[in-house]
Amino acid sequence: MAIDPLSPIAPARIRALLLPVGRIKRSRFIAFVELLQSECIVRLGDISPDPRPDRNMFSPLAFPNGSLLYELSTSLPTSSQSSLSPFEQFREPLLVIGIGDTAEYAWLDSESRAENGSSLECDKSSENAEESKREINDALEDLREQFSKVYLHSLLMFNYSSPSRPHWLPKETITVPPENQLKTTTMKTVMCDITRVLLAEMTTLARSIQALPTVKSPVSHQTGSSEERANWANSESINAQFSRRNSQIHHDLRPDSSSSAALKEINRMSMPVHLPSTAAGPIGLDGPRDSSPSAPGTRTPPTTFDEIPGINTINSSNRTNASTSKSSPRDSSADRVAIHGFGSGGVGERARNKGKGRVGIVIGTLYLCAGQWPDALRELTEGATKARTLSDHLWHAKALENILVCLLLFAWAGMDFQIPQICYPISDKSGGTKSPEHTPSNSVADITAPIPARFTHHEAALENLNSLIPDLVNMILNIYNRASNFAGENLPPLAHSECVIRFSKLLSAMNLSAGYLDDDALQHLVLGTPLRQKPRMSVPRLSVNPTRNDIAALLFRALPLQPEAAGISATDRVMVLAGIASVLSALGLHRKKAIVMKEFVTSLIPGLVQARKIGAAEMGVHPAAGLAALNMASGGGASGAGALNIGEGEAENGIDHFLELLGRIYGVPDLREAKSLSMNGTSCAVEEDTDRNAGTVQDIFKFSSMRSFGNHNLKLDVLRMCINFCEALPDFNGVLHFTALLLRIAGPGTAPKSNSTDVIVSLAREEQIRLANNISRTVSAARKLGLQNIETDYWDDFLVRGLFLLDEPLPLRLTQHRPSELSTVSAAKSGPFIHNPFLKKAPDMAPAEKILVAKEKYKFVIALQNPYEFEVEIESLKIAGEGLEFIAQEESFLLGPYRTQKFPIFGVARSSGTLEITGCLVKVKGCRERFFPIFSDPWKPEKDFKMKSIGLRACLGLPSSRPPSTVAARPDSSELVGLAAPNPVSLTLTVIPEQPVAVIEDISLAQSAIMVLEGERKAFSITLHNTSQSATVDFVHISFQDSATSAIQTAASNKDLPAAELHELEIQLAEFPSLRWLKKEDDTIIIKPGQKRTFEVEVVGRARLTDAVIQFDYASVGKRHSEIEDRFFTRQVSIPISITVNASVQVQRTDIVPLTGDFAWSNEQTASPAASTASETGPVTSASILVDKRDAHFQTFFNDANLKGFGNEYCMLLLDLRNSWPNPLSVDLQVRAVQTPSSNSLDPWAKAYTVTAVIQPGHSNRLVLILPKIYLNNPYTPIPSLNPAHQRQFVVSTSKISPETEQASREAFWYREELLKRIRGTWREEGNGRQGDIVELRNIRFTPRMVEAVELDDIWIETEVVADQPESGDGVRRLGKSTFEIGVDEFVTLKTRVHNRSQDAILPILRLQPHLANLPHNVALDLDKRFSWSGVLQRKLPMIRPGEMVESELGVVALCSGIFEIGATVEEIELGKRSGTEGARPRSGTDIIVQAGILGDTELRVWHLKEGCTVVARRRQ
Repeated sequence: MAIDPLSPIAPARIRALLLPVGRIKRSRFIAFVELLQSECIVRLGDISPDPRPDRNMFSPLAFPNGSLLYELSTSLPTSSQSSLSPFEQFREPLLVIGIGDTAEYAWLDSESRAENGSSLECDKSSENAEESKREINDALEDLREQFSKVYLHSLLMFNYSSPSRPHWLPKETITVPPENQLKTTTMKTVMCDITRVLLAEMTTLARSIQALPTVKSPVSHQTGSSEERANWANSESINAQFSRRNSQIHHDLRPDSSSSAALKEINRMSMPVHLPSTAAGPIGLDGPRDSSPSAPGTRTPPTTFDEIPGINTINSSNRTNASTSKSSPRDSSADRVAIHGFGSGGVGERARNKGKGRVGIVIGTLYLCAGQWPDALRELTEGATKARTLSDHLWHAKALENILVCLLLFAWAGMDFQIPQICYPISDKSGGTKSPEHTPSNSVADITAPIPARFTHHEAALENLNSLIPDLVNMILNIYNRASNFAGENLPPLAHSECVIRFSKLLSAMNLSAGYLDDDALQHLVLGTPLRQKPRMSVPRLSVNPTRNDIAALLFRALPLQPEAAGISATDRVMVLAGIASVLSALGLHRKKAIVMKEFVTSLIPGLVQARKIGAAEMGVHPAAGLAALNMASGGGASGAGALNIGEGEAENGIDHFLELLGRIYGVPDLREAKSLSMNGTSCAVEEDTDRNAGTVQDIFKFSSMRSFGNHNLKLDVLRMCINFCEALPDFNGVLHFTALLLRIAGPGTAPKSNSTDVIVSLAREEQIRLANNISRTVSAARKLGLQNIETDYWDDFLVRGLFLLDEPLPLRLTQHRPSELSTVSAAKSGPFIHNPFLKKAPDMAPAEKILVAKEKYKFVIALQNPYEFEVEIESLKIAGEGLEFIAQEESFLLGPYRTQKFPIFGVARSSGTLEITGCLVKVKGCRERFFPIFSDPWKPEKDFKMKSIGLRACLGLPSSRPPSTVAARPDSSELVGLAAPNPVSLTLTVIPEQPVAVIEDISLAQSAIMVLEGERKAFSITLHNTSQSATVDFVHISFQDSATSAIQTAASNKDLPAAELHELEIQLAEFPSLRWLKKEDDTIIIKPGQKRTFEVEVVGRARLTDAVIQFDYASVGKRHSEIEDRFFTRQVSIPISITVNASVQVQRTDIVPLTGDFAWSNEQTASPAASTASETGPVTSASILVDKRDAHFQTFFNDANLKGFGNEYCMLLLDLRNSWPNPLSVDLQVRAVQTPSSNSLDPWAKAYTVTAVIQPGHSNRLVLILPKIYLNNPYTPIPSLNPAHQRQFVVSTSKISPETEQASREAFWYREELLKRIRGTWREEGNGRQGDIVELRNIRFTPRMVEAVELDDIWIETEVVADQPESGDGVRRLGKSTFEIGVDEFVTLKTRVHNRSQDAILPILRLQPHLANLPHNVALDLDKRFSWSGVLQRKLPMIRPGEMVESELGVVALCSGIFEIGATVEEIELGKRSGTEGARPRSGTDIIVQAGILGDTELRVWHLKEGCTVVARRRQ
């Protein structure tokens, strides 16, 4: 249990010095000391009294209920402390206890076992026994010699298992069994045995003091030199002193042998290495040594003050005398006063009485230390009364102080006591005229006197003590101040400061106990147990007396002056400041404590620097190494603070905690926890990234809130002071930590914008550079000393300002596809209007999702900020990702000053999956590797205008003792994020399995260029090489882009184009591509790693085709295309080619003219023998004149029977073709038959009608094609669009053209489409094999006249004249298809047949109109007496079904010769029903309504006979 040296009951303790003896380990020594400290309180009733009658002055039997309190210390008191004895007897040790370890002496352990029967082992270990015995005896003798003025020397040998003590051990030796054999009362018994001897020896001290005429007051040393030593430790200037006790006699010094000197050096090294420099001299080497003890009672009492042990030999000097030299021995002898022979001629009675009072006070102090509290109270009361009466203020105050301590011990022990009257301030001046022997009536000269009834109870006495203590304390301090007015009687500064601190601790204990010293408070004062603050509900907090402010005002009276004028050593000054800070901390006055702690550190630094120099001089090294070298020599740990010889871990838990507490009071953040998290995060870089981000944000919030607390410049000063303190130790970790913390506090603590200039560092540029160099220099110095893990945290949380993934080169970019896209591109009828997903370019890295390929290197760019004016050397930078193994590291680069700089870094994902990058692990030189989140957005802390706490509560947090219901909880991380928190971003990447990389190895085109003629097809090859090492290409898709297609697409995007023109452009895109892949059926494409594959591509010459791009999309999907269910990614590689297209055959003019029906009729007559005979004898018709039937073209045409159309009606197509190529070209034009459902020919052009011609260069030839007319069921159908984007169910025309124009446009479109289906043209160049298609046939445009020439009506009217009597010889002769010859006055029948070609039923009326041929209309109708008929010319015909025919007959007769023509007209008298509507569900007719709006309302139709029936009437011979 640690003892507080500034405890209020410290004057009642006996100081014992514990020292190691012989060979003993440091850890074992500390363990034995702790065993003794646990029994530092000894009850007098447990101590056996000394049987000697002359040693029973402090017999425990006199007051068995008392307790003796020990202060077991392992350090020597300073000279200034020792100089206060016997004024303050507790300052110097009265006994020295040596501690030895039996386990270090194998022979001693064997001897203890030999006593138990193991004689063999004893024989084996007896070789070194004699030498070890001498070592132990000499060590004990050294203790006696070095501490000759101590009253008891004792040796404790621990771990001795034998019950009996060896005979050769000194009689002062006490053996202690091992720890496993210790009983509950073992250590208590040991302490009782030591105390028994000590109490007996204290009798000698008391008798010696009683024999003195007076006791001098302590000397106030104004210089406070630390070079002076205690008189009890000084043995070179005490030649005239007597022996300190009867049992020992001092002799002259004996010469030391070399062996004994060596043993002394060994023993000295076994002593604690933290001996103060004041005792650094060769203590005891040349002092007197006790040789042989004598019989008890032979010692002569001392006759002078200097012979009394513990009395300083230094004479006191006047307050105005600045000399610090010691008095000469002659002066010392002259000052000695004999205690015998006092007479009338000696010192006066007042001086003698004053001397007696002082001696009584010292004796009372000894009683107090010995646990004889009643005797102590009696002696102290008498001495205080005499001192007050004789105006001996210094000793009066000391007596009252010890009386207060005695009363506190009575209260702690639970005994009844009475407060002496002298303790009350009202009797201060009552005894000024009394005689020295007078005793006040209310004094307690006899403690056994009857006590009034009101003080019989302990509680009443304790209540009186509580009410008295504040006034008594003030009175004591006032008396001390009064004593300072007398020369030589002033209290030394150290004693005064410590006295004030003890009183302040007493008053603070009362304050924390609600103004009342209860049992817990007394236990805290005496035993040092923690005091739990418990408010008393009956006493308001503001009315607690004494108040905290009163205690603080009292406490600050203990502050020493400046070191130059304080008269106190640096060590004592530091101890006083530490005591003041502890009291302020207990009171909760943290601001005041911070001021004292700052002064404490400032006072420590010069002493540490001096110690550093001294240590360096002793070690023989440079002062820059100082204590660090000493630390290494003494086996210190990793912390540089180990040079202070503190225990393992104490540096971190002591000095570091102290400096952190000091900084926290001033508002400096404590980031040690963040440091430990960062160190833990280094070993596992990819764990708990989300928690680390949240923890970093919370640390930033805490740091920003601490930045807003307190004075900024004051924080910087405190941190500079901490750095100086750690440099003075030297504590490398502390230097690095506080340097980094200073940079952090002075920095902006924000994430500024990229172009922001509002970045301020509160340090000069030179100081920033010096601090940065200090970090590097400290790390280098630590590594030279072998300290490896000496690093700090980086000072800017916003180091990483962005992380970006750069786009790959185009050949390596990935394009995403869905499984449905495979079926789209593989469809047989896919065209340019169905979206081709492979034609899109590989996109840039979209923000939504970024795709990586496993085992491929990618380039990242990381943005780092440095707002300071010095370079930052980054040793390593790693990208921290989770989800899969990801390697990305960059080493050794510099971050420039005051900038945000970007650096490239390459990363590789080892496997597929999802990778989330949350930050970077950065190792800055001198700093430990730490995780930094990515803060890409600007951020600065916002001031919180809500005042939630004031004072240090805003910095240190609320006390845990307050009820949680009345205190708002501190915001957690989730609440902090909502308060405009910095947003750490993460980069999510999708890593797909390894993909191949292919390149175009070769192309068969020279310089990637090709020349073709218009319509020519030419193929070339491209070789693809898979350069991957392990990935196979199992999917390839080829896409094309060319200038012709782009031009057509641009033109098609014009929304103002007519429907016919738009359809033509779409046909060009869909059916006539410029390039295509010559892929074989069922060709599986697999390119293994390192292999090649050749692809064939065909190009077709077209207008506006100048360049093209061939694009390969490839991938490794690892399965069949039909089994792909998830998305897949492809890469693209393309090659551009240049194409030159020259003109070949051009269509310059086009026309269509109709042919008469005689054309087909003449062919029929030629095929029939009978008809040919008749035609030879008959007259020549117009048909025979029109064409030459022996022409090769017509002969070929006539031989193809399947070319006949409906009604055997034909037209003639005229084409003017020009050869634009320099060589002759052979042109073929073909007309194929109409495709019917019954046609089963595989090649529809196999039996086509062909016209061939050779066109010379630059010449134009007209080619004529005979082709049947075309019938369309509905030529007014809306013009469709091949682009699905333009297809609608009902399209309303936005044009303002008339219905007639719209009808004509649709007719021209549909008849043109039907014509282009039936004809085609090709060309070839003889000799070199060039050939191609005449692509300009699609440039044919129909006019209304051409439509009329090529179309067939829905109704086909056919007329025929037959004789009424065919058996007669003269009948009707047929001259042409519609030309007949009859005789005059011969009755014939005119048959009119009406055919229905349409798919709808028609209800018609037939109108016949005979007239004279080749005459004006008004004359031609005059048929009276010229032409007659039987019946009516206008009649209603029955309904004609689709495909059926109705025949009508009319009898006619020519009354004269001439040429007559009979015209026919068929009119629709009722709108017929559509075919297929009978029995079907009625339709809404929406399409009819929409079309009626475009084409107009449906009207009754009229059909005319195009070639009227010509009747030639002749008179027969």
